[in-house]
Amino acid sequence: MILFIAFLVIALSLLLLYNNFSKNKNSVYICGFLVIMAVNAMLHYFVILYPTAFWFAIFFGHPIPLFYLAGPFLYFYTRNTLKNTVKLKKSDYLHFLPFAISFISIAPYYFSNFDAKLSAAQFLIHNPGHIRNYNISWLYPSFVNGLMRPFFLLWYSIICFRLLYKDYKKNKKQDAVFIKWIVVINSIVFFCTLNYATLTVRFYLNGAKATQSLLNNADFNYITAALFSLIPIVLLFFPEILYGMPRSKKKNKTNVLPYQHNHESLIGTATVILNFVMDEKNLLNPDFSIDDIGTALNLKKKEVLYCFHVILNTKFTTLKRELRVDLAKKELSNGGLKSFSMEAVWIKSGFSSKTSFFVAFKQVTGLTPLEYLKSIEKQETPACK
Repeated sequence: MILFIAFLVIALSLLLLYNNFSKNKNSVYICGFLVIMAVNAMLHYFVILYPTAFWFAIFFGHPIPLFYLAGPFLYFYTRNTLKNTVKLKKSDYLHFLPFAISFISIAPYYFSNFDAKLSAAQFLIHNPGHIRNYNISWLYPSFVNGLMRPFFLLWYSIICFRLLYKDYKKNKKQDAVFIKWIVVINSIVFFCTLNYATLTVRFYLNGAKATQSLLNNADFNYITAALFSLIPIVLLFFPEILYGMPRSKKKNKTNVLPYQHNHESLIGTATVILNFVMDEKNLLNPDFSIDDIGTALNLKKKEVLYCFHVILNTKFTTLKRELRVDLAKKELSNGGLKSFSMEAVWIKSGFSSKTSFFVAFKQVTGLTPLEYLKSIEKQETPACK
């Protein structure tokens, strides 16, 4: 059962990556995380539930460094999705340090004789109590990895929930489907890891005689299997995540007709809103949203929407995109690329990521930023002769 689910999770993860990578580079993190979870399930299957010497030797020890990537991958996916960015900060690479240390510590084991690993596997299968004391690491005892793995992921899961809570308090408008998906996947991870951490602590505290009965504990195995089974089920319930499908637009239709009787008075309000949106200070804020307009101008959201849809005859996102592209065009026309990098240009134009900048620029101008620069140079060349 667990082995089948593990293969299913890997297949669905690769499908998710295939369908989403071109649209959202963060899919790499969630795909990597789910694959690592599947590998951990395989380890549990071949080392604890149905151990055989060959597969025990394959899964015992070799994937340990990978488990230190699960937490950072989940964290990067959660944070970047909430912030609508794909970029990592320099400090983010510190999250890979535990993986690097674990890999260095266990590296000699990778190159040890496989026959010796098979002999060790046969011994440990018949004497599972010795797993706790069997050492394959040279920087620190192997039991440290056994204890650290679940608690490391549990800590990152708590951090992800903290990010979700902070985002909820700020009331940022995010895609509801993505928010639900992140909450659900983090909840599954939290309870699954908590269950695994409980078994790990009991495993290292129990005596050798109690080890086998603990590993074969039916309640633990059923709970673990049930929680892990939720991952592919949840993926299938979120086709927008799995297939990269667009959300239905029906829910986005807002009833603005009740404000028709205030149409004349809202014409002036629309001008104020337009000036507020055109203010560079607001445009340069990557998180600038329609809620910010209502808060700053003391307007209801439906009043703001009425002004955009009926009076200004445009969408807030469309207007914001066009104005930001205008700022980028000014930067490029004034030699901004010579003075700064392309990254500085899109940051100075209010875009949250390189991808969103290039997509918006192409949508508005029909050209990439570099193609736009070339077109400017061609126009200026005759004047220079």
